[in-house]
Amino acid sequence: MTITNTTQIPLRGDLRIITRNATDHSIIRVWEKKNVITFAGTEAIIKLLAPNDVLGATVQLENQLRSMRFGTSNVVPQRTDTALGAEAVVSALPVRVMFQDADRIIGASGTVEFNAILASGDGNGVTYREAGLFTRGTDADPLITTGAAMFSRQVFADQPKTGAVELEFRWRITLVV
Repeated sequence: MTITNTTQIPLRGDLRIITRNATDHSIIRVWEKKNVITFAGTEAIIKLLAPNDVLGATVQLENQLRSMRFGTSNVVPQRTDTALGAEAVVSALPVRVMFQDADRIIGASGTVEFNAILASGDGNGVTYREAGLFTRGTDADPLITTGAAMFSRQVFADQPKTGAVELEFRWRITLVV
């Protein structure tokens, strides 16, 4: 199943980035913008709502939102995007954060917020310009999974990452009616 038309499940995504001083945790700046929900994101919702044996026994598990990934491209997001424009790599590993249960907060009025933090020692030496929410795929570990789909993507103002700052990404998905 592939969704390629403009019909949408009524979803809204908002990404907020909070840059903090790594020493005293004071806020340096806050950036927020609505994001793009991809066709693959819409397809993941459908598979979660209506699993079907034809889609496989693990379809619900594989389509859970499980990680946030970070990149350096500032190419404008499109609903057809399937990957980050340029995934960031530090020490030969892509910069990816796996969500734990505490990082997925169910809120009022049909909202879920996903939180990822690049602490003072994480992902340094890169200027981040994009992020994406990804489904689980075949494994919970985002470094080894295959088949993960990009649910949503957003580009943002340059976020240079050094040990002096922490970047907190709060991605809110809302079912709107």
